[in-house]
Amino acid sequence: MNKTSSSMAKSDETAAAAAAATTTFKRNLPKMPFVRKSQPIPTVDDCDRPACDGVADFMTAAMGRIQHQNQVKQKIYEAECPPNSPQLGRSSWTLLHSMAAWYPENPSTEEQNMMVNFVSALARFYPCTWCASDFQEKVQEKPVQATSRKDLSVWLCEQHNVVNEKLGAEIFPCDMKTLDERWRKSGNPQCNNDHL
Repeated sequence: MNKTSSSMAKSDETAAAAAAATTTFKRNLPKMPFVRKSQPIPTVDDCDRPACDGVADFMTAAMGRIQHQNQVKQKIYEAECPPNSPQLGRSSWTLLHSMAAWYPENPSTEEQNMMVNFVSALARFYPCTWCASDFQEKVQEKPVQATSRKDLSVWLCEQHNVVNEKLGAEIFPCDMKTLDERWRKSGNPQCNNDHL
């Protein structure tokens, strides 16, 4: 087998594995408690967001891990340490900004309530008690703005800057062009999502 046909065979294997993973994902999705029955079942090709890049590879790898775990009765895991406050903070802000970047332009009342409740729950249950208390106060002073993607993105950026100022970190511009470039779709060639 030459190099080209070997590459094509590997590509066909990857596509087949991704299709099998998608089928398994679709079969299990309705059983997941967070999925409403009225929602269409997504496919790997349904998402053009940067966060969706690599889903086929992820699902293929996940299915491989599940099969491996079924074969191995006991697996010894390396101990991982719980995240410290800076690690947790960076991860939390990344999630929140990414959610805001893909929040609907004109959210329904239900979606607005869900976002307000999500942020309120995060402020209440955040694992750093001082951070949680501080964020609860800030949400009380200036409630979550969830009436549009722009309102939520700017509100969240302003909240993040309050924290950055306390930490002596850089203040981020809260205009939509800059926020979208950072959190939604970057024109930077280094942001081609090969890191997934």
